Amino acid sequence: MEGKDTKTLNIDEFETLFRRNHQFLCMVAMQYVHDQFIAEDMVQDFFIDFWQRRHMIQLTIGFEAYARRAVKYKCIDFLRKNAVAEKRNSMFSLLEATQMPNEEPDQEEMKHQRYIRIVELIQQLPENRKNIFILHAVEKLSYADIAKKQNISINTVKTQLSRAYAALRNKTIIAFIGFLLAIARF
Repeated sequence: MEGKDTKTLNIDEFETLFRRNHQFLCMVAMQYVHDQFIAEDMVQDFFIDFWQRRHMIQLTIGFEAYARRAVKYKCIDFLRKNAVAEKRNSMFSLLEATQMPNEEPDQEEMKHQRYIRIVELIQQLPENRKNIFILHAVEKLSYADIAKKQNISINTVKTQLSRAYAALRNKTIIAFIGFLLAIARF
């Protein structure tokens, strides 16, 4: 594979690469994620990305070294995203723990207030981003279905969703910090 132009990579050559390297790459991923199913997902994602981008990739090193490095970075990215999600969950747990124990708010009212706040945050998104977010989060459409419905590329859908989630996450964290500061003042 080294020195070979990947633009001519056909399905048989790809299958050979997959069969030859899959188990090894799963072991590489296991060193990082420590979960067999997640490791297999990381390797599967790598091979899907590699196949989709085979026309753009020009290897200057052997495929095995390239694949090992790519799987390593996929695992690190997964762990980073997982750590952010855990941090966010711990912040919400802290929020629930800091509520006044003698004030038991009506659970349905709390859910309703959260729902209203989320809707308000979504409404603040730019129109196209909001539409894409709603199609994905509410209507549960796939990236491809959204791209077709909106007449845009799948990468645009991914970018807009990433930006929508980032904006909502940032606004939620800011609201959470404001809430904690308001509690601290009492």
